[in-house]
This record gives sequence, structure tokens and C-alpha cells, in this order.
Amino acid sequence: MEDFFKPGKAKKPSLTESFIGSILSKHYGLRMCSCQELNSYDDFNFRVKAEFTGTNEHLKELSCHGYVFKVLNSLDSQNPEVIDAQHEMMSRVYECGILTPRVVPTLTGNLFLTMNLLLEGSENADTAVRLFEYVPGEVLESVPLTLGLCYKVGVMAGRVDTALKGFRHPGFHGYQRKWHLDLLPLLKNLLHVIEENDDSQMISDVIKTFQSRVLDQWNDLSQGMIHGDLNEGNLLVTKAAHDDTWNDDHNVSAILDYGDSAYQPYVFEVATAMTYMSILSDNISPQTASGYVLAGYLTQNDLSDREIDLLKVCVCARIAQSLVIGAYSFHVDPSNDYTLTTAKKGWPRLRQLWKMDTEELVREWRDIGSLCREKLAAV
Repeated sequence: MEDFFKPGKAKKPSLTESFIGSILSKHYGLRMCSCQELNSYDDFNFRVKAEFTGTNEHLKELSCHGYVFKVLNSLDSQNPEVIDAQHEMMSRVYECGILTPRVVPTLTGNLFLTMNLLLEGSENADTAVRLFEYVPGEVLESVPLTLGLCYKVGVMAGRVDTALKGFRHPGFHGYQRKWHLDLLPLLKNLLHVIEENDDSQMISDVIKTFQSRVLDQWNDLSQGMIHGDLNEGNLLVTKAAHDDTWNDDHNVSAILDYGDSAYQPYVFEVATAMTYMSILSDNISPQTASGYVLAGYLTQNDLSDREIDLLKVCVCARIAQSLVIGAYSFHVDPSNDYTLTTAKKGWPRLRQLWKMDTEELVREWRDIGSLCREKLAAV
């Protein structure tokens, strides 16, 4: 079961800039002007700027902001139906007015290429290659986190879930990713990478509680297609208007990376957004940051009282998931310290949140919701 989480299971190809340029020219009718690698957990992403070299009847105009050249890892490339499903999902979200990357067709009208590429470790595999329009903006993690921005993150999470209601695609049937929250119990097999016994025991307690309170009551939870990974790197922000209700400098403007999308409970969506805003917050207490996310979400999509009561354990489960998978990935590949991004703040946040009384925390979240409603009513 460890292989399911092993970075080497999802191998990256070996790429050069000249090779990327040749693909753009041959398959997209574009001449590459510049190429910059972007951070990625399992895949290869490059921001490229390009100009036309010939006629691509499926490409009506050049993206002035450039493109993202995305190469899926070898594992996810084995699921072409999932790739198609993600494209349809992203189109649905875009059509509902939420800015999200649009896939660029090839010269032959295909939305992705399958190429046999040399992988790390000197083996070859069929690998999916795609090109997306680059969406301008700053990643949320690069700007100061405010109460208003937390609220807007929640609104965006609720908007995407509402936009996807009724959306189903056979490509998502049976699809599993290591970041799907319902797979949390599998992490019991990885706890040997947690060095501190107290932390290992805490993770074990989180898993047991999540199993009994959430997974064993699965059919009682409202569910639908969710993005599944609304973190600080997958949300873009742009400058807010001068009359912004929250007097903020930024608005949440776009959603990136639909690789972890799945048909899951809605509490998982909002819990994930609450998790990452809690971890990102420095000048805001994690319970306050998460409360504003929840308040924003509930303006767009309803949760039952019982589902709200489950949010603490769901947030703790997501933090635990990020910490354990990150620690295990680093254990397997110590050269990739990007996998430890959450660890510095994540451990203190989890220890703090797990000790909190659930009823008191929910009351605090509900009070924040009331304050937000009063604020917006006064505008």
C-alpha cells in the first residue's frame, strides 16, 4: 500500500527546453520565446511565452499572458478518461463565470497528446502532455492574508461546488488519488516516518475519529463534484476595487489545478480551504481564519448542522494527510523539500486545533458567520 503514496510511483519525464519548443511548434503551431519551470508536486509545469508559426485553426487568438505547458506524471497519464473528465469539468466551471485555465487544442483538435517519454530512472512510458492558457494573477500565498480574503476564499469554494452540481462524468467513477480525503485511513501504514511518538499517536487518533465520525456515516453527507485542493497555491488573486466591502487589496480571481477533483462530500471541500487558510495565517488565529472561510462558503452552498459539527475533524484530517504524505515523500526522495511545505506551520496548527473543544470551536465559527452577515447587511 505504501506504493500508492510513493513519489517514484508517479514518475516525471526528463525534459529539455528545446524538446518543449519542438512540441509547441510541431503540435500547436507556436514558436516558444521563453520557458520557466513552475513548482509542482508530481507533474512538470512550465510557463511558456510563444508566438504563432503557422495556422492552428483551433487556436483563434494568441494568449497575451502565455501558456502553461503541463506534463502529467506517468501514473496519472494512464487514465485518459480522467483527463477528459477534468477538461469537461473545467469548461463547466468557466462557463459558470469562474476564471480557470482553458485547455488549448492541438493542430488536429485534440485536447492532449500522448507521448512516449524518457522518465527519471531511464525507462520510457506513455505520458500525457497538455497546454493551457496562462491565467494572470498572483498566487494567494504571495499576498498578506486578511479576514476578508479568507471570506472570499470560502465564497469561491462555494461557487465552484454550486457550479458543479449535477455534473457527472464516467471518467471520475472509481478514480482515486492519494489526496482524496476518504483515503485517510491508508496513512496508518506510513506513520513510521513520523519521528515524534506523540505526533504519531495524535495522527492515529485523528484517523480513528475521522473513520468513526465521518467515513462510517458517509451516506448522511451531502455530496457532489468538488475541486478537492483549494490551497494557497491553487487560488489566484488580483487587485480589488477601491470600494471593496472588506477594504481589502485583493480579490480571489481564479482557481487552478483540477487534478484532485472527485465526487466527494462538500464538507471535504470547505474543510480543505479552511485547512490551508489556517496554516497560512500568521496574524490571524487559525480558528478565526477558518471561521471566515466557512462563513463565505455558506453564502453559496448549504451544510447541515451535523456537517458543520464534523468540520473540525475534517480539517484535522486534511492537515494530518498533508503532513504524513509530505513526510513520506521526503523520506523516499530527500532532494524534494517542496514536499515539506506544510510541515513548518502544519504541526503546530494540528496540535493546537486537535486539543480544542469542538462545541466551543463551532460556536466561535457561528459567531463569525453572524458578524459577517451583519457586516454585509450594513453595506
